[in-house]
Amino acid sequence: MFDHEKENEVHRALGTVIGLSVFAVRKYLDTYLEEFLSSANRFFMPGLPCVVYVLTDRPSDVPNINIRSGMSITILQVTRRARWQDISMLRFFDLRDLVLPLARNQVDYLFCMDVDQVFTSNYGPETLGDLVAQLHSGYYLANKEKFPYERNPLSAAFLAPSMGMFYYHGAVFGGTPTHLANLTSTCLRNILKDKENGLEAIWHDESHLNRYLALERLPSKVLSPEYCWDNRLWLRYHKLSWAEKYYETIRV
Repeated sequence: MFDHEKENEVHRALGTVIGLSVFAVRKYLDTYLEEFLSSANRFFMPGLPCVVYVLTDRPSDVPNINIRSGMSITILQVTRRARWQDISMLRFFDLRDLVLPLARNQVDYLFCMDVDQVFTSNYGPETLGDLVAQLHSGYYLANKEKFPYERNPLSAAFLAPSMGMFYYHGAVFGGTPTHLANLTSTCLRNILKDKENGLEAIWHDESHLNRYLALERLPSKVLSPEYCWDNRLWLRYHKLSWAEKYYETIRV
């Protein structure tokens, strides 16, 4: 549905710069970061200038890889948090306060991704948009009634059964810095509101992201599951795939 080289030509002429932020904290750094960065160097927006923001609690342990011309890596130190749920949810705080102040002046578009993934083929400028959401590969064929939205009406992530059209994956989202500033601020505000009330959404930051994309602002572009594929499902062509999960050892 698109011509990769023509898309590149358009963005080269515009001088488009793309950002990619990734969190690599605790054991996630040792297990996943090197492969994520190496695969991004090969397949993320090839032919276009990119800035990669690595957010970590251990800056000195970030692997040194040979990156292509036109790509740079910025390492940002984040606060250590004890619970993996808080690491996941409070990344909106770090995106808002650490990444976006830089991204506003450095990039035209920014993707925010989980580190336990591997780029497997060209992830190109066809994915760019004002606000980009990713269909969850585990739910894109499911009936809406099966979507794991937050159903507790006391939670700030609540979505009623009549709400929502798709279930989006929290491992990939993106857009312009302006749109992402609103998304991160809104999701963070709702997460903190839940914390004040002793609540935690069923799928943490992903639940708050789904509420935002259902009620606050619809995404301008929705990526098909091949852009974030779960390899535990049937095999198919993909652009980005889940790495093997080791939750029982990494999240302790």
